[in-house]
Amino acid sequence: MKYSYVFVLSFLLSTLSIANAVENTNHTATSGTFGVAWLDNDGIVRVFDGQTVTEPVPNVKIYMAATADLLEEGSDQLLFLDDARKALHLYSFKTKKILGPFGHNIKTFAIGQWSGNESFPSVFASTFSGNAFRWTKEIMEKGWQPISGNFTQAASGKLNPNDKFDNFIVITDGNPYVFSPKWQTYSRAGVKDNIVALLTGNFTDSPADDIVASNKFGFTYLYLLHNQTVENLTDQKVSCMTLGKNGENLDSLYALDNRRKPIVYYRESKSWKEVPFQNAFSCKDIITRTNSDGKGHELFVVGNGNLYQIAENGTVKQLSDQKGSKIVLKSNNKMIADYRFENVPYKPYIEKLRTPSGRNILRDAPYDHLHHHGLMFAIAVNGCNFWEEFTPKHGKEITISISPSPSDTETSSLESELHWIDSESKILVKENRKISVSGGEEVTLLDWQTTLNVGEQGATLDKSNHHYFGLGLRFDQTMDKNGRFFSDSPSNKFDVVRGDERLTECKWMAYTATLNGEPVTVAVLGDPSNPIPTMAFTMGDTGKSFAYLGITLNLHRQPVEMKPNSSLTFRYRVAVWDGEVTPEMVEKFLNY
Repeated sequence: MKYSYVFVLSFLLSTLSIANAVENTNHTATSGTFGVAWLDNDGIVRVFDGQTVTEPVPNVKIYMAATADLLEEGSDQLLFLDDARKALHLYSFKTKKILGPFGHNIKTFAIGQWSGNESFPSVFASTFSGNAFRWTKEIMEKGWQPISGNFTQAASGKLNPNDKFDNFIVITDGNPYVFSPKWQTYSRAGVKDNIVALLTGNFTDSPADDIVASNKFGFTYLYLLHNQTVENLTDQKVSCMTLGKNGENLDSLYALDNRRKPIVYYRESKSWKEVPFQNAFSCKDIITRTNSDGKGHELFVVGNGNLYQIAENGTVKQLSDQKGSKIVLKSNNKMIADYRFENVPYKPYIEKLRTPSGRNILRDAPYDHLHHHGLMFAIAVNGCNFWEEFTPKHGKEITISISPSPSDTETSSLESELHWIDSESKILVKENRKISVSGGEEVTLLDWQTTLNVGEQGATLDKSNHHYFGLGLRFDQTMDKNGRFFSDSPSNKFDVVRGDERLTECKWMAYTATLNGEPVTVAVLGDPSNPIPTMAFTMGDTGKSFAYLGITLNLHRQPVEMKPNSSLTFRYRVAVWDGEVTPEMVEKFLNY
């Protein structure tokens, strides 16, 4: 599809080796040689490569994304800031690897050619503490180069045709400034105040790029840098601007109007017009992708967490379905838990578990331990590690079948068959997993049953298991401090493994902490009939580390040989309350 709207706007990174990349001013959608990337409703980045939708960085919540070939691979990488540490990461579609985290406390960044002597681009970043830095491939493992300045948004472009490198246009206190890497200085750009978003590009026949800026009221201005004039584009309030490249022809400028519908700017008539759009939902983002021949582009919008393509006649094609990536478990018409099983490369898990009032207690893939996924179950089998990820001997829990399907939104239980495979795709164990939920006004209950089955070769649940392998819960970040563990008896025997990490022989273990300022309690209860007695792993109650609660199988001390054609079944119950509870309140849920 090629939109022939006459507005010249070249992408802010078009001078780099990323000719197919297009950025929007919200930084939540981007495109490049890999396809189109956007954030779903959970802050997870998803990618449409032209045929299928994938999650290249599963379970990592992010808040800003961009595209460039910083590694000089000949194809674009996805650059993003994680929502926890605010650090920079790079995902290579060529090697399928994540690099980072790099830096921390980063507020925003732009990418541009820092000097004419470098073939690779640079990242120009600003932090929440008010500092600016430069980062490149050459200093990837070193410290960032400090630069003066503090800004809330930035873009790059050929603002000076005499320079072989890019200039950066930044927003500071609502005012736009042009930063010259050559002279390390800022100069005020002659655009109105209260600016919150901007793009750079060739809007006239001038050899230099110019600027489109939008203020906090949604009004837009075209600043012609070469002759210091400002053109008013304010007949329509807009948000979330993006560009469409049309090869040698004039480029297109798109935005969302105040109804969150797609619009396009005609420079000849100096007016915004509606893009034909035959759907009723409001859009969150708008983005384009340049065709492979470079002569036109495709137009996309993001709504309801999904990606949609807009055809030239206004028909809309949905390219993804966020609901298909998880099963929502409900009870009494209340959402209790979210079970993730699609596009998870290592293990399915409970992503969200809610208190009776609906507050989620779990945290997924934090930057310090990306392999911590909410509520999960994993151990090591035959020396293959199914708990940790990104290791030479890691394994994968692959979902073979699941019932009911994700389309059943009223279900309170699920059953799934999983194959546990090693790095050579050999099946070591087959699992039958059953999860059910129930909940009322007082308590949320989740029952987890795992049956491990082995074939004629048998299997060893061996000593390569760490003292925390088993069923584990990583809590919301606000629950990491000032928490308190307690069990069925103060006299329960426990061992201090290291620091505040303890193993306790018990019937159940509970943790009380504050979730966003309000107390909650979660308890894990082991079925007395389990083949391995309940051994609770706890850490974090001293405030020196994050909080974690799990039931380990104690395999690091006592390995288990599973005979050929045998099985083992483990049953656990997780109970969650709003507020603090007594041991007696926990105890009554032990029998299930």
